[in-house]
Amino acid sequence: MNFLKDSRANWKYILIVVILTAIVGGGIWLLAKQKVPFTEFSEINKPEEGEMDINNEINIREYPSDSEQFRNLTIKFVREVAENYFDEQVIKYPEELGIRGNWVPYITIYHQGEIKGSGKGEDEILSFALAEATKVAFNDERCENLTKKDLKDVIFLVKFLIPPNQFSFVEYDGKGKELIGDLVVIRNLNKELIRQKIEQGKEFLYRVMNKNEYGFYKKYDVLNDDFEDRLHTVYSASIIYTFLYIYDLERDERILEYMPDWGNFLFFMQNKDEEDERYGAFHYSYYLDSKEREKKFVVGTSALTIFTLLRLYDLTGDSKYLESAKLAGDWLTTMQKPDGSMRSYVRYSDGKWVYGDKESLLYNGQVLSALSKLFQVTQDKKYYDTAEGIARLFAEKYEKEKGYIKGEYREKNPISNSWVVMSLMDFYRVSQVDYYKNIIFELSEKVLENQKNDMDNLLHYGGWGEVYSTSGIGWISEVMVETYIFCKEFIPAPKFGVEASKEDCNKYKDSAIKAMRLLIQNTYSEENTFFLKNPKRAMGGVFWNEQNKYVRTDSVCHALNGYVRIMNDLEDGLLLSVPGKPFVP
Repeated sequence: MNFLKDSRANWKYILIVVILTAIVGGGIWLLAKQKVPFTEFSEINKPEEGEMDINNEINIREYPSDSEQFRNLTIKFVREVAENYFDEQVIKYPEELGIRGNWVPYITIYHQGEIKGSGKGEDEILSFALAEATKVAFNDERCENLTKKDLKDVIFLVKFLIPPNQFSFVEYDGKGKELIGDLVVIRNLNKELIRQKIEQGKEFLYRVMNKNEYGFYKKYDVLNDDFEDRLHTVYSASIIYTFLYIYDLERDERILEYMPDWGNFLFFMQNKDEEDERYGAFHYSYYLDSKEREKKFVVGTSALTIFTLLRLYDLTGDSKYLESAKLAGDWLTTMQKPDGSMRSYVRYSDGKWVYGDKESLLYNGQVLSALSKLFQVTQDKKYYDTAEGIARLFAEKYEKEKGYIKGEYREKNPISNSWVVMSLMDFYRVSQVDYYKNIIFELSEKVLENQKNDMDNLLHYGGWGEVYSTSGIGWISEVMVETYIFCKEFIPAPKFGVEASKEDCNKYKDSAIKAMRLLIQNTYSEENTFFLKNPKRAMGGVFWNEQNKYVRTDSVCHALNGYVRIMNDLEDGLLLSVPGKPFVP
């Protein structure tokens, strides 16, 4: 029994020795692994309040009133601390950041789109809290392989989450860019910034072209740096249409070089089987893996492709574009129902062709615009008659509602009703019936009333109620630009409120400018691509919304169409400014 007691006692001593050895050994390993000891961040080395010496200066400051200066100073200090991590230099605490408060900063280190480290600091003095957060971030095991050379590509994200200090910003070009969530805020808009976004957006659209087929993708998955496996006729036609607007503005010769190939892709997507009752319609999409065209024909696809074909005809004078547009127009006239509305689509399913009979304001509007444009070029009455049937239907619905109207796909919303406005403008140009002009301006007023004008809500200021994507915001913005142009061309009739003047048209322009600020805020740029694998490919893409960061190419097209069409009517200097709120203690 004594032997057993002695054995147990020996094992206890052995276990204690093993544990102590492990703790000491682990501590030695951590110290060896750490690149810089960071002794300058210890409580011992922090300067006392008011203490001043050569290496460390601290002076308790007032709460900052200039938020931009505060962000820039903070980013500068965090980067200095980062450099100290590799150079083993003692930190000099800047006087401007010796601010007392309940400081709990969170710092995230990004490198080439990946998070390499994150850290939290906590102190009554801001500079101490920032230094601590930086230390913790660089001690993150994900930072293990970072070198001083990598610092030039490192981006710091700084967040303060505890009231009243709730704000965040990201490093760009040595400065701190204001964030809401992970969105870089745009407070000032000028003509030069819009011009820059036209250029970036144009280059993005070049990148979403399939270089073998010369068609375009619908969607770019930025997080995975990938495209889908098919090309879409309607998105291809819309992108080409946008390129032609850009050519009007800046005469990019590359656009002329690509035009024949783009046109050939559209021709390839058109049904040329004269024995088929869908003769002249455009296939919805083309599958790259199977090399097959989708057996689905949507009226909106053919309508928007007519837009592009007529522009190509106008630019080149080549009749093949006009003939293709006429074939599509002929098919559209066969898709009209007795009440004037259009069947939405026809697709092949389970061995038979199936028609979509639900009423779509979107598709009806697209067809009305397309056939109005086609009649303007050809003077063929069948196009006018079909267009007039849709216009009358829209007018009847508007007279009944005296406001937003709806179809069977969506409830009342400003996107669909903007298509009503746009298509009636196209129809008015060929009909010259003032009744439709009055509806255009009355319904446009309803759209204006639905715009969000709260400058304190920068995530949505300039958008519209019931609109949750940049595609919708961009489309309405584009329509407001076209309404502004239409308004200057055709002053509203006296029936529309008070006697109108050209100055009244500026409200549509102002509405578009507000929306453009929001669109640019949702556009990938050098400032806001810190979390992407391939930021260069995403540059200029307009992402869907703040939750969904993929790019749908129609968002880019609508934004660019509005920018380009309004560019020559924009004044130099500041177009819009949303003041930031100063920090409060």
